[in-house]
Amino acid sequence: MKSIGVVTNREKDQNLKYTKILVESILEMGGNIKIVSDIAEELGINGGYADETEALYASDIVVCLGGDGTFLKAARKIYDRNIPMLGINLGNLGFLTEVEKSEIRLAVENIMQDKYEIEERMMLEATISDGTKFIARDYALNDVVIARGVLARILHLKTYVNNAFVDTFPGDGLIISSPTGSTAYSLAAGGPIVEPDVEMIIVNPICPHILYTRSYVTTGSGVVKVVVNEDYCHEAAVTVDGQKGYEIRGSYVIEIKKAPYTIKLISVKSRNFFHVLRTKIFDRGESLRKDEV
Repeated sequence: MKSIGVVTNREKDQNLKYTKILVESILEMGGNIKIVSDIAEELGINGGYADETEALYASDIVVCLGGDGTFLKAARKIYDRNIPMLGINLGNLGFLTEVEKSEIRLAVENIMQDKYEIEERMMLEATISDGTKFIARDYALNDVVIARGVLARILHLKTYVNNAFVDTFPGDGLIISSPTGSTAYSLAAGGPIVEPDVEMIIVNPICPHILYTRSYVTTGSGVVKVVVNEDYCHEAAVTVDGQKGYEIRGSYVIEIKKAPYTIKLISVKSRNFFHVLRTKIFDRGESLRKDEV
């Protein structure tokens, strides 16, 4: 019997409509549900968990209902547990959420019959220090963003790859992205689109205040080091996957490299990355145009 952990974004799933479909499908096909107690109670399921992380740790597979943000939030809780994940798209873009709302039952059937493949996605490890002592370590599936705070003050970031000086970027900051994250914030900032199974690290300046600007790409074994200009005395932050932020100041050092962990994405249908890319971007453009009418 497979134990399926269920993570739901209540804001995107009004009245738990799609969560009910998912849960009913899992139970009908002989699966076991791992879910937080408040949602379990609302759905009439016994044995819910008070803590979501505990529920996910007890799962063989985790299924997320929501958008990419919901998926990233769940991934941060289990990246070191080797638990495969499937995303059900209740949002707009949903590059990480493969299954659409109308495909929930078929996806569950494929999972229960082991008719799926697993894609391993490279993660990034970020360490932060004040130049002398360690401050924090965190892990990202999409990106690590170093950016200025509320005040529109230019942030000067000295950037190195494998200890070789690349350049100093004056501007709003830097996006250091994995291949998976190349279709997220990095894409919006003009970065390259990379197939998600390629191991590399992308360095992309945000609104650089210089006459030339390009993204930089290094191998998956490369180490990117960013040093905040020592004279910078305003607010700045490091944000990991848009989920957690760390305040930084002048002279702080941020190092980013390939993490020792991967996220295992379940694929229940054959996907062509570039077809998905075209479809998602086109659909979003059409949706925005409809909103303007």
